[in-house]
Amino acid sequence: MLTVLAHSHDPFYNQAFEEFVFQSFQDDDVFLLWQNSPTVIVGSFQNICREVHVETLRRLGIPVVRRMSGGGTVYHDLGNVNYTYITRQDGPLDYDRCLQPVIEALNDIGVPARKNRTCDIAIGEGKISGSAQRSAGGRVLHHGTLLFEADLTVLDQITTHHKNDCFQSKGTVSAICPVTNIADHLAAPMTLEEFKERLLDRMVPPGCPRLTLTAEQESEVCRLRDEKYLSWEWTWGRTPAFTYEKSGTFAGIPIRVAYQAKKGIVSNAEIDCDAVDGDEAARLLNGQRLDPEGFDTICRALAGNRAEELMDWLL
Repeated sequence: MLTVLAHSHDPFYNQAFEEFVFQSFQDDDVFLLWQNSPTVIVGSFQNICREVHVETLRRLGIPVVRRMSGGGTVYHDLGNVNYTYITRQDGPLDYDRCLQPVIEALNDIGVPARKNRTCDIAIGEGKISGSAQRSAGGRVLHHGTLLFEADLTVLDQITTHHKNDCFQSKGTVSAICPVTNIADHLAAPMTLEEFKERLLDRMVPPGCPRLTLTAEQESEVCRLRDEKYLSWEWTWGRTPAFTYEKSGTFAGIPIRVAYQAKKGIVSNAEIDCDAVDGDEAARLLNGQRLDPEGFDTICRALAGNRAEELMDWLL
């Protein structure tokens, strides 16, 4: 077992870092610990708009990053620790084989953790960790969250209460579970940094290699970040095809909005509302990339000082 030390809190970089390690360090089992600044991480096959309130995230300055594994949407902040366990894979995916060492390590450092459902770790009835996997080349990358002292208010605000059923899609839908922080269940207090050090010592015992990336390897991670994880094609262009329809009241007037999207491109857009030029709306929306900034520009052209209100009708 070895680890590669991660120091960045950039969520786009960290996704590239994780993928680079998976592709490059193939002779040993690997365990990583890393943290992101506030961000939403969505599964490879998910519809972002279905999972979170996109405009709320945009207003808060919280980015969305699509990871390379499947599974559901999670919120990361600096009160959350992420782990990655890379090992050889024989046969079908097996969550127990990857979860058990992590649970045992948590128990050893005083966290009363247990497995819950297929790929979760819980304390009592509260979820502290969700995980996902990706296999390739006879190896599996298993990664998960560890809620230590995360801001659960933000997590709840941007995910649980904003499932948008106006989007109809075959994309993976996240399960909703009660969550809790590890720090609230410790018999003896420890800081987040102490938690990370103790967990890493259990998973990668002293004497095992603890590596840092070379300048050349760092450059490759940055290239992967820029070309893949920061790209519209990866984040929004991979959105599963969907249809959208929503009706209600805008500016005190009935409104109906409908459109479709495939490979992230909008088509068959309609806005039926006396307060909005429907023909102009269709012209601006059809062929538009599924992208919050682009939609914001369109809303400002169509609704002026009511642009934010109209945005809530489009995403």
